[in-house]
Amino acid sequence: MAAGMLLLAGLAACAPFGSGPGRDAEAVSVVERAVESAVPEANGVFVTMAFSGPSDRTMRVRLYIDPIDDAALADAVDRAADEAWAVSPIDLVSITLEAVAGQRPEVPPGGVEQVITLRPVAEALGIQARLVASGRLILPEATLTTRYGPAGHGEE
Repeated sequence: MAAGMLLLAGLAACAPFGSGPGRDAEAVSVVERAVESAVPEANGVFVTMAFSGPSDRTMRVRLYIDPIDDAALADAVDRAADEAWAVSPIDLVSITLEAVAGQRPEVPPGGVEQVITLRPVAEALGIQARLVASGRLILPEATLTTRYGPAGHGEE
């Protein structure tokens, strides 16, 4: 019985796809490269991870992009979300997307206040307006799964 409990405790400590800062940095790098490839009109991509619990990771994808019309922006944001969801090697509970006009700085700031509002993007994509906060589009896991299918975890 004690050996079984130790085995269960050991298995519980092993998160799928690994965990920790190194694994998160790897996930960020994978997603940045994939989104840059999927959205070539962007002037750069910046991806960060955040935690809302021991295994609840959220991802923020920032597109640096020249001002474009709403339809083109919706297409770019849709491709970015799809690609991030498809290639992330770790489980995510949500992806937040934001768009910033201009070029990606060499060292992007962690947060930005001046974003291009994604409310028209949500409308164009048929996504509920309540998922837009402060101009950012917040896609929970259920919305991501419904729209793009199961998470890919880096599998192609």
